[in-house]
Amino acid sequence: MAEATDVPEEIEEETPTAKLGLVQIGMIIGIVIVTQVAMKFVLDAVFPPQYADAAAEEQVEEEVEEEPARDLGPPNYLPLDPALVVNVGSRQASQYLQTTIQLMTRDTEVYEAAKLHAPAIRSALILLFGEVDPDSLHNLEGKQKLQEDARVKTDEVLMELAGVKGVDKIYLTSLVFQ
Repeated sequence: MAEATDVPEEIEEETPTAKLGLVQIGMIIGIVIVTQVAMKFVLDAVFPPQYADAAAEEQVEEEVEEEPARDLGPPNYLPLDPALVVNVGSRQASQYLQTTIQLMTRDTEVYEAAKLHAPAIRSALILLFGEVDPDSLHNLEGKQKLQEDARVKTDEVLMELAGVKGVDKIYLTSLVFQ
């Protein structure tokens, strides 16, 4: 007869201690997998991947192909003469803004379109300058914002009338505010 202490080896492997070890290993593997997935989401949210899927790359390539390359040459300056004179401020405290403007572009097509549509550009800028807060013109930031707003408005007019845009800079070559 076999004694109670003599247990075959096959039965020893299925003891509760052996089952507990397998459960712990499975839990550790599961935790590692969940942690890896969570880290990927966190890292992608904080540091977006530097790669893009093929569909997004194709869309970017199509957009680039649709926009023709600009003929960039030396700067071309177009003065909008005569000077613009605009009433600014309220009716009670009416003030005047007088400025001479030059457009600068390196694109000859934009230059020719701006030359052709100069009256429409002047009109749009007069309306834009008429809405200026007089107090904003007392500092450099206000004047720079006025220049940028004028550039954007000029590009809008050119896009509407000629289907081109590309004014690189608006220069206020004189600015009198009284």
